[in-house]
Amino acid sequence: MKLKDILREQDVNESNLSRIWQHISNHDCAIITAFRGSYPKNQNLERNKKLKGSLLEVGCGVTATDGSFIEGYGSPKEREVKENSFFVVNLKSDPNFIGRIIKLGKYFEQDSVLIKEKGNENAYLYGTNDSDFPGLDQKLPVGTFKGGEKSQFMTKIRNRPFIFSEVTDLNLATRGYITSKYKKETLGDE
Repeated sequence: MKLKDILREQDVNESNLSRIWQHISNHDCAIITAFRGSYPKNQNLERNKKLKGSLLEVGCGVTATDGSFIEGYGSPKEREVKENSFFVVNLKSDPNFIGRIIKLGKYFEQDSVLIKEKGNENAYLYGTNDSDFPGLDQKLPVGTFKGGEKSQFMTKIRNRPFIFSEVTDLNLATRGYITSKYKKETLGDE
């Protein structure tokens, strides 16, 4: 590989993180997948196609990402999972975006979905099943966007990592996103 190709690849990677940051700054965003460890890979791929179609149908921006997280966190069945996921952007400022993401997380049997609301610099995990972590309809703050940071728990876009974190203490890692807080917040009607 020539030096100019390496530099061009770095520019593309930085551009991708800049675009993610731009969306996070200007829109509601989420990270979601339909992958589940109990399904074979081909079925997970089909489930993700269905999820992507549902998101595109309502006008969301959808970008494929690679994720790594602990499924069933805090339970005896805890295990690391790598999966195809989506970075989703509320391009049309749909007031039902967050509710739709939560419903899709529940429909596709996810432990949680990550939500980053416009105007709030901190993202949070929203529990979408009755797993122990973070728990059904529980909200757990995970921190701010950190582009280019690597971790055992991260999301990648075109092989360029990003995380949401408050601190970088891996002993306190949550589903793909690092946090220093384990405080669960029960959500009321929003």
